[in-house]
Amino acid sequence: MLVFNNDEKKYLDWIQKNPRGYVLNVRKKPDAEYVVLHRASCGLITSDKREYGGYTMRNFRKICCTNIDDLRIVAKHEGRKDGTFSKRCKLCKP
Repeated sequence: MLVFNNDEKKYLDWIQKNPRGYVLNVRKKPDAEYVVLHRASCGLITSDKREYGGYTMRNFRKICCTNIDDLRIVAKHEGRKDGTFSKRCKLCKP
């Protein structure tokens, strides 16, 4: 499991190398209301059209893993007491 905070290049490199992985999109400061699960291949979190810094440098961190169960543990640390995600992306349907 890797946490990307203020590191666009390493985040996008991980995405490219792990297209079958998962990404938890969370705010810089833990917020139980925003713990969103995506597939690593999801266009919402990988688009080249996004302005540089939009993934990990402004308001969000990305927590990446190849095992969805490990991200449930992370969800608890983000404030989701039951280990659920506040949302699953409707585009990539993880």
